[in-house]
Amino acid sequence: MIARLRCCFCVAASVICAAQVSAVELFCDNFNTTGSSALWQVNAAPTANAGNQSATFAFNYGTLGIPAAPGSNDTLGLRLRANIPGTPDNPVTTRPVGTISGLSLSPVGMNFGTNYQLEFYAWSNHFGFNGNLADNVNSPGGTNNVLFAVGTSGTAPMVLGNPNAIAGGAPDGVAFATTGDGGIGNDYRVFAASGTFTPGTTAGVYAAGADVTAVQSSNAFYTAMFPPVAAPAVQADIAAAEFSDANLNPMLGTSQAGSFGFAWQKVTIVKNGTTVTWSINDALIATVDAAALTLGGANIAIGVSDVNTSTARYPSLVFTVFDNLVVTSLPSAGPAGDFTGDGVVDGADFLKWQRGESPSPLSAADLATWKAGFGTSAAALSVSAVPEPATIAIGLLGAAAMGVAARRRR
Repeated sequence: MIARLRCCFCVAASVICAAQVSAVELFCDNFNTTGSSALWQVNAAPTANAGNQSATFAFNYGTLGIPAAPGSNDTLGLRLRANIPGTPDNPVTTRPVGTISGLSLSPVGMNFGTNYQLEFYAWSNHFGFNGNLADNVNSPGGTNNVLFAVGTSGTAPMVLGNPNAIAGGAPDGVAFATTGDGGIGNDYRVFAASGTFTPGTTAGVYAAGADVTAVQSSNAFYTAMFPPVAAPAVQADIAAAEFSDANLNPMLGTSQAGSFGFAWQKVTIVKNGTTVTWSINDALIATVDAAALTLGGANIAIGVSDVNTSTARYPSLVFTVFDNLVVTSLPSAGPAGDFTGDGVVDGADFLKWQRGESPSPLSAADLATWKAGFGTSAAALSVSAVPEPATIAIGLLGAAAMGVAARRRR
């Protein structure tokens, strides 16, 4: 395992805190320096089209009107682009025929074990509003897939089209994909160590339900989560200057409700044993039972890919920016009687029992568990800093009894 990065933004990541004393940061990158590129392996597919994919570290996304990601004091991040007409350094706007292609990135040589959490912020940019979403020669629309995965080897191209893997793509972990514009019909997809997506009708996978609409951005579950938003104003000027034609400016109007794009979204993937969950902004999107799956490894991946063969009319506006990425171990289970989950059995746990908020509300069994565990901790605590457990426990019980007696006298 390579030496991990310094802690980039522990406060912003909000995953290492007093309530999770046993969580350990395993890897993080705020993508603020071009030197970060040495820490990431780029896997493109098809191989022949690797030159049409782009990963730019320390990209100043503020030049495109995008605000700083939550927890950041700057507008530097990782920009990923796929199926760029021409080359990344010399894009063209004549819309030559392209090939469905993309790339994924994984930290070099990392093994995060069995239980870990991947969290980052993503901004997915596309062009085409107010129904102008179809990506073809007669339309100003264009978008990419955004992908994130766990349980991969880190050397396989996690590259997906619409809706399945493309030529050369080899998803070997549990992957999730969505589109920026919500315009392809299968907009929220699960890939269980396979290049074939899990249909919305599959029971127990998508939080939106178990029918064909569970993967569609038009489902009320997604439209409530992602309201329509406008593109940064500067992007309309970029579109007008980049490709002048008879079509209306594709950056005017608002996005489609239920779509992932044009806002910073917090993405969290948790692998806990054989269970993998995907959440956006702390709302559960999908759950995968990986017990019967053969995973390629214990690494992570992020990436983008195109959804069809036509190339972008406005190539500078089709991309995804990633920022403030962190991988942590999962906190271990707290000691018996730790009802608050902060790793310590103390008075706060007794108060939760007293308020009827312990696992078995107000039960004698939970009270006995708390008394037996009082003063223990998931972390090593100094004995000198902890008062005599029995004395405090008796005192708290006495205070509780006095409170009950006082209520009865009223």
